[in-house]
Parts: sequence; C-alpha cells; structure tokens
Amino acid sequence: MASLLADFPKLCGPYYVGCHDFEWHRGRRRKGDASSTLFRLYYPAAITTRDKRASWVSNQEYARALCEDVGQLPGMVANWLASIAQHKQIDAYADAVLLQPSKGASYPVMIFSHGLGGNRHLYSSFCCNMASYGIVVAAIEHRDGSGSLAQGHRKGDWIRYDGQPPEVWEYRQNQLRRRLSEVNLCVEAMHRINEGRVQSDAISEGFCGALDMEAMVMGGHSFGGATAILALNDPQSNYKCGILLDPWAQPLNMLDDACTKIARPVLAILSEQFAFWPDNFDTVQELIQGSPKESVCISVTGTAHIHQSDVLLILRRLIRFDFRSPFQIDPGLAIDLNTKAAMAFIRRVLCSSDEEITDDMEILSYFKQFPEHVVIH
Repeated sequence: MASLLADFPKLCGPYYVGCHDFEWHRGRRRKGDASSTLFRLYYPAAITTRDKRASWVSNQEYARALCEDVGQLPGMVANWLASIAQHKQIDAYADAVLLQPSKGASYPVMIFSHGLGGNRHLYSSFCCNMASYGIVVAAIEHRDGSGSLAQGHRKGDWIRYDGQPPEVWEYRQNQLRRRLSEVNLCVEAMHRINEGRVQSDAISEGFCGALDMEAMVMGGHSFGGATAILALNDPQSNYKCGILLDPWAQPLNMLDDACTKIARPVLAILSEQFAFWPDNFDTVQELIQGSPKESVCISVTGTAHIHQSDVLLILRRLIRFDFRSPFQIDPGLAIDLNTKAAMAFIRRVLCSSDEEITDDMEILSYFKQFPEHVVIH
C-alpha cells in the first residue's frame, strides 16, 4: 500500500540532512502576539549508522487533516491515504547531530513560513534540499488557523484549519500580524540556540556558535510569502534577502499600513498557474520593481501552485495519468529548479568571492538544460 505514494527524490546538495522539532515559549508581550512557536529545523548532519530516516509527518492526523479539511476528500478516503502517508519517510534523518561547519565558518539561517493549508512538514523537500547545500532552515508551524493542522501547546491539542474564504481581508490581516510575531519568536529562539542558552534540548546544544545570525534569509510560500515580505521590511532584522514561492501579495495591499515595497532583495519564483493570475501577478511585479535592484522574478512553466510543496511529489504515482491539468512538469524537477534558483540567488547576495561566483554560474548554467521551463520577468 505504501508504494501508492511516491518516495521523495534524492537531495541536490552535497550534505546529508537532519531534522529536529523545536518549540520555544515566551510570555505574550502584546494582545494578539504569539507566546510560543513550533518549528522544524532542517540542517546539514553528521550521519551515523544509528540514525534513522524521519517520517514525512510526525502524526497521522496531519495527513488526515490535509486530505479531509483542505483537500475536501471523503472521510474514508482521507483515513486511507493518511494511514499510508504516516509510513512515508523524507530524505532527512530524525534528530541527527549537526555537521559542524569548517573552522571559522558558520551556516546561514533561513526562516520559512508556510501557506494556507500548510504546516511544518509540507515543504520538507524544498527545506531538505536547501539544507543539503548548507542552509539551516527553520520551518514554522503557524498556530493562527491557516495551517491544515497545527500542534497545540499541550499533547493532543490540535488547531484545525479555519476554512475561511481567502479574501476575508480583516481576518487575514490579523493572521499576518500573528504570523509575524511567530516569525520573530522563531528568530529569537534561533539566537538563543546559537548562543547556547537552550539547555533542555540535547540536539540544539550542537548548534551553539554554528549559525550565522547576521546572514539570515526569509522565505515563504503563498500566504507565507506575504508573511515573508512583512518580515523583510522590519528595519531591525538581520535578513539579507528573501525567497518568495508564489507570494500571495494581495493581503498586503489590504493592510491599514499598506505594504507597497520590499526593503530587501528577493527572488520571487512563480508557478505558471500563479503567473496567469493577473491581479496578483501585477501586484508582485510592482513590489519587485520597488525593491532593491538585485531582486529577480522568474516563473517555472508547467507548474501549478502546489508544485511548490510536497503534495505532488507524494501523489505523482496517483495523478500521472491525469491529463486534464495543463501543469504537467515532473514535481521533482520543479523542486530541483526552485532549490537551485534559490541557492544561486542567496549566494549572489551573501557572497562576493570569485569562488562563490564561479559556483553560482555553475548552478545558473543548470537552467540551460530546461530553457522551456524557466522564464525571467
């Protein structure tokens, strides 16, 4: 039965990858702010023979909620798929030890915000691939009701998908502010981990002094892209650039303090489906044009919005003969293109040595193999 759901492709980068769930609590400072944040760390790992591959979802409830509450599948079908999904493994090792960076070096940090119906597991392929190139990724699980399912503060406490129509703007505004407070909490937690101020977690102790908190990247998909833009505009943050996967920009225009520009360089990677959405595409283009000159917007032809997540990777055996969709690119290739574009952009922003520039060009030359898929706007 497990073979009905496809395996995750091998990672692009040179490093093995570990993953570890981490929760950080802090007293609420303002009304509406988060008092805690839950995230999954993806990182370069030193693998031993005792390490085991991590499960795609940490609990079967995640897969059931994704199928039933977001996918609107009948309960019996949702339960069946969830029972299979809980046995799928990602190409990362659970609670593995961090591979220590070379002497004098440290790992850049990416904070990643999921979209509507997402969670900390749903972008594991993209996050693992980024980690395989030496980026430590903290994938947040937002507890604002926008996730397909979120783990609550207590065991067995679940926060369900709110099911609200997307264009309920006041509601989305409140969620964005809540999400931003969770992002800021996550950054605070990463600082504490890097300073060795988290003593209760044996895995996190290995991160002490290994993170470059001055070279941070903010990333997100869809609603998480809007969250990322707000975070990038914080003048007190240490973000150097952003990676926006299909950013849903319209909620930003509906904020009382409308966000009309992006303060730091960004790479926006659009699916063909999102590029065909004129209102959102025009807004994204305006934001990119008002951002620093290093910003780039590309689209990947043949892709749908969900190509940015794990969904089509997992389901590709079941939907391979669905010829109704015009978005037929191989899901593994879509993630590969996203990852390599993101890494080329991050290296260009963070590095200036001849060595990195050469490596940058090698990654960019990869796209020449697929000229029919990558469009620069």
